[in-house]
Amino acid sequence: MADKKQPYNWTSVSPGDIISFRYKSKNGKVRVQTILVLNPRLPVTLKSGKKTKHLIGIKLEENNKIKLRITSKQIQILEKIGTFKPIDEENNLYRLNIEERFILNDIKGVKPRAFQILQRSLGIRGKYRTYDYFKAKRSAVYLDPIRIFTKIDEDPDKEPGTYWQEILNGRRVWNAMNKKGEMPDKPFPEKIKEFDEKTNKSKDVLGEKYAAEWAAGT
Repeated sequence: MADKKQPYNWTSVSPGDIISFRYKSKNGKVRVQTILVLNPRLPVTLKSGKKTKHLIGIKLEENNKIKLRITSKQIQILEKIGTFKPIDEENNLYRLNIEERFILNDIKGVKPRAFQILQRSLGIRGKYRTYDYFKAKRSAVYLDPIRIFTKIDEDPDKEPGTYWQEILNGRRVWNAMNKKGEMPDKPFPEKIKEFDEKTNKSKDVLGEKYAAEWAAGT
Protein backbone atom coordinates (compact mmCIF):
# COMPACT_ATOMS: atom_id res chain seq x y z
CA MET A 1 0.00 0.00 0.00
CA ALA A 2 1.12 3.56 -0.71
CA ASP A 3 -0.06 4.89 2.68
CA LYS A 4 -0.13 8.53 1.53
CA LYS A 5 -1.57 11.31 3.63
CA GLN A 6 -4.39 13.32 2.08
CA PRO A 7 -4.46 17.12 2.47
CA TYR A 8 -7.49 18.18 4.50
CA ASN A 9 -8.85 21.40 5.98
CA TRP A 10 -9.72 22.29 9.56
CA THR A 11 -13.29 23.37 8.80
CA SER A 12 -14.01 19.84 7.53
CA VAL A 13 -12.60 18.02 10.57
CA SER A 14 -15.41 16.08 12.25
CA PRO A 15 -15.85 13.34 14.87
CA GLY A 16 -14.36 10.05 13.69
CA ASP A 17 -11.75 11.56 11.35
CA ILE A 18 -8.18 10.31 11.68
CA ILE A 19 -5.96 13.33 11.21
CA SER A 20 -2.36 14.44 11.65
CA PHE A 21 -0.96 17.90 12.33
CA ARG A 22 2.11 19.56 13.81
CA TYR A 23 1.69 20.83 17.38
CA LYS A 24 4.00 22.75 19.70
CA SER A 25 3.86 21.43 23.25
CA LYS A 26 4.45 23.39 26.45
CA ASN A 27 8.12 22.38 26.43
CA GLY A 28 8.52 24.06 23.05
CA LYS A 29 8.98 20.89 21.02
CA VAL A 30 7.00 20.53 17.80
CA ARG A 31 5.75 17.01 17.06
CA VAL A 32 3.42 15.47 14.51
CA GLN A 33 0.26 14.27 16.25
CA THR A 34 -2.00 11.61 14.74
CA ILE A 35 -5.37 11.31 16.46
CA LEU A 36 -8.83 9.88 16.04
CA VAL A 37 -11.00 12.96 16.53
CA LEU A 38 -13.75 12.88 19.16
CA ASN A 39 -14.39 16.59 19.77
CA PRO A 40 -13.27 18.84 16.88
CA ARG A 41 -13.93 22.27 18.41
CA LEU A 42 -15.33 21.96 21.93
CA PRO A 43 -16.07 25.39 23.51
CA VAL A 44 -14.52 25.68 26.98
CA THR A 45 -14.01 28.40 29.57
CA LEU A 46 -10.62 28.35 31.26
CA LYS A 47 -10.04 29.10 34.95
CA SER A 48 -8.91 32.57 33.93
CA GLY A 49 -12.33 33.17 32.42
CA LYS A 50 -10.96 33.12 28.88
CA LYS A 51 -13.12 31.31 26.35
CA THR A 52 -11.45 29.05 23.83
CA LYS A 53 -11.93 25.79 21.95
CA HIS A 54 -10.37 22.39 22.49
CA LEU A 55 -9.61 19.63 20.00
CA ILE A 56 -9.95 16.28 21.77
CA GLY A 57 -9.08 12.86 20.40
CA ILE A 58 -7.40 9.51 20.90
CA LYS A 59 -3.68 9.68 20.18
CA LEU A 60 -2.65 6.97 17.70
CA GLU A 61 0.85 8.12 16.76
CA GLU A 62 3.41 10.82 17.52
CA ASN A 63 6.12 11.56 14.95
CA ASN A 64 5.07 8.31 13.20
CA LYS A 65 5.75 6.37 16.41
CA ILE A 66 2.78 4.21 17.37
CA LYS A 67 1.10 5.16 20.64
CA LEU A 68 -2.01 3.00 20.32
CA ARG A 69 -2.12 -0.21 18.32
CA ILE A 70 -5.29 -0.65 16.28
CA THR A 71 -5.79 -4.34 17.02
CA SER A 72 -8.94 -6.41 16.71
CA LYS A 73 -9.57 -5.69 20.40
CA GLN A 74 -9.40 -1.92 19.92
CA ILE A 75 -11.58 -2.13 16.81
CA GLN A 76 -14.19 -4.03 18.80
CA ILE A 77 -14.28 -1.27 21.40
CA LEU A 78 -14.27 1.61 18.91
CA GLU A 79 -17.04 0.02 16.87
CA LYS A 80 -19.33 0.08 19.91
CA ILE A 81 -19.90 3.74 19.01
CA GLY A 82 -19.62 3.52 15.21
CA THR A 83 -18.21 1.67 12.20
CA PHE A 84 -14.84 1.94 10.49
CA LYS A 85 -15.28 2.93 6.85
CA PRO A 86 -12.60 3.25 4.15
CA ILE A 87 -11.99 6.64 2.57
CA ASP A 88 -9.14 5.40 0.38
CA GLU A 89 -8.25 1.73 0.93
CA GLU A 90 -5.20 1.90 -1.33
CA ASN A 91 -3.65 4.45 1.02
CA ASN A 92 -5.06 2.89 4.20
CA LEU A 93 -7.23 5.93 4.95
CA TYR A 94 -10.22 5.21 7.20
CA ARG A 95 -12.63 7.06 9.44
CA LEU A 96 -14.88 5.95 12.27
CA ASN A 97 -18.48 6.72 11.32
CA ILE A 98 -19.82 7.49 14.79
CA GLU A 99 -23.51 6.81 15.38
CA GLU A 100 -25.66 9.95 15.68
CA ARG A 101 -26.89 8.97 19.14
CA PHE A 102 -23.35 9.47 20.46
CA ILE A 103 -22.79 12.90 18.85
CA LEU A 104 -23.85 16.35 20.08
CA ASN A 105 -23.00 17.91 16.70
CA ASP A 106 -20.10 18.02 14.22
CA ILE A 107 -18.42 20.88 16.10
CA LYS A 108 -18.76 19.87 19.76
CA GLY A 109 -18.31 16.20 18.93
CA VAL A 110 -19.19 13.15 20.99
CA LYS A 111 -21.29 12.94 24.14
CA PRO A 112 -19.86 11.82 27.53
CA ARG A 113 -21.55 8.44 26.97
CA ALA A 114 -19.13 7.71 24.12
CA PHE A 115 -16.16 8.33 26.43
CA GLN A 116 -17.65 5.98 29.02
CA ILE A 117 -17.87 3.18 26.46
CA LEU A 118 -14.37 3.72 25.06
CA GLN A 119 -12.79 3.75 28.52
CA ARG A 120 -13.51 0.04 28.84
CA SER A 121 -10.26 -0.47 26.94
CA LEU A 122 -7.11 -0.05 29.03
CA GLY A 123 -5.20 0.99 25.92
CA ILE A 124 -7.66 3.67 24.83
CA ARG A 125 -8.25 5.01 28.33
CA GLY A 126 -4.73 6.36 28.60
CA LYS A 127 -4.61 7.90 25.12
CA TYR A 128 -7.13 10.75 25.37
CA ARG A 129 -5.44 14.02 24.45
CA THR A 130 -6.62 17.63 24.51
CA TYR A 131 -5.16 20.30 22.22
CA ASP A 132 -5.71 24.03 21.91
CA TYR A 133 -7.70 24.16 18.67
CA PHE A 134 -6.37 27.57 17.67
CA LYS A 135 -2.76 26.43 18.15
CA ALA A 136 -3.42 23.22 16.22
CA LYS A 137 -4.99 24.98 13.23
CA ARG A 138 -1.81 26.96 12.65
CA SER A 139 -0.52 23.73 11.12
CA ALA A 140 -1.65 22.07 7.93
CA VAL A 141 -3.95 19.13 8.61
CA TYR A 142 -4.08 15.78 6.81
CA LEU A 143 -6.18 12.66 6.75
CA ASP A 144 -3.66 10.13 7.98
CA PRO A 145 -3.19 6.41 7.16
CA ILE A 146 -3.52 4.01 10.05
CA ARG A 147 -1.67 0.75 10.69
CA ILE A 148 -4.01 -2.05 11.70
CA PHE A 149 -2.54 -5.03 13.52
CA THR A 150 -4.34 -8.35 13.03
CA LYS A 151 -3.83 -11.01 15.66
CA ILE A 152 -3.12 -14.58 14.59
CA ASP A 153 -5.10 -16.29 17.29
CA GLU A 154 -8.88 -16.18 17.42
CA ASP A 155 -9.16 -14.68 20.90
CA PRO A 156 -9.15 -10.87 20.54
CA ASP A 157 -9.15 -10.24 24.30
CA LYS A 158 -5.70 -9.80 25.75
CA GLU A 159 -5.27 -9.48 29.47
CA PRO A 160 -2.49 -7.62 31.33
CA GLY A 161 0.51 -9.90 31.85
CA THR A 162 0.13 -11.78 28.54
CA TYR A 163 1.93 -11.89 25.18
CA TRP A 164 0.93 -13.06 21.71
CA GLN A 165 1.73 -13.07 17.99
CA GLU A 166 0.37 -10.61 15.43
CA ILE A 167 0.83 -9.96 11.73
CA LEU A 168 2.22 -6.55 10.79
CA ASN A 169 2.69 -5.70 7.12
CA GLY A 170 2.68 -9.40 6.27
CA ARG A 171 5.27 -10.35 8.90
CA ARG A 172 4.82 -12.20 12.16
CA VAL A 173 5.79 -10.22 15.24
CA TRP A 174 5.44 -10.64 19.00
CA ASN A 175 3.50 -8.24 21.21
CA ALA A 176 2.76 -8.07 24.91
CA MET A 177 0.91 -6.24 27.66
CA ASN A 178 2.43 -5.85 31.12
CA LYS A 179 0.45 -5.97 34.35
CA LYS A 180 -0.16 -2.21 34.17
CA GLY A 181 -1.87 -2.61 30.78
CA GLU A 182 1.08 -1.01 28.95
CA MET A 183 2.36 -2.22 25.59
CA PRO A 184 5.79 -1.66 23.97
CA ASP A 185 6.16 1.19 21.46
CA LYS A 186 6.92 -1.36 18.77
CA PRO A 187 6.24 -5.11 18.54
CA PHE A 188 9.19 -7.49 18.69
CA PRO A 189 10.34 -9.16 15.44
CA GLU A 190 10.24 -12.96 15.27
CA LYS A 191 14.03 -12.99 15.57
CA ILE A 192 16.28 -10.38 17.16
CA LYS A 193 20.05 -10.07 16.81
CA GLU A 194 21.69 -10.24 20.24
CA PHE A 195 25.40 -9.91 20.97
CA ASP A 196 26.93 -12.86 22.84
CA GLU A 197 29.88 -11.67 24.95
CA LYS A 198 31.14 -15.22 25.44
CA THR A 199 31.56 -15.96 21.73
CA ASN A 200 31.97 -12.31 20.72
CA LYS A 201 29.40 -12.93 17.99
CA SER A 202 25.79 -12.05 17.27
CA LYS A 203 23.13 -14.68 17.59
CA ASP A 204 19.42 -14.88 16.79
CA VAL A 205 17.08 -14.73 19.76
CA LEU A 206 13.34 -15.33 19.41
CA GLY A 207 11.21 -12.23 19.84
CA GLU A 208 8.95 -14.36 22.00
CA LYS A 209 11.57 -14.08 24.77
CA TYR A 210 11.36 -10.27 24.78
CA ALA A 211 7.57 -10.34 24.67
CA ALA A 212 7.48 -12.72 27.63
CA GLU A 213 9.81 -10.45 29.60
CA TRP A 214 7.65 -7.42 28.84
CA ALA A 215 4.52 -9.24 29.95
CA ALA A 216 6.24 -10.26 33.18
CA GLY A 217 7.53 -6.75 33.76
CA THR A 218 11.20 -7.80 33.79
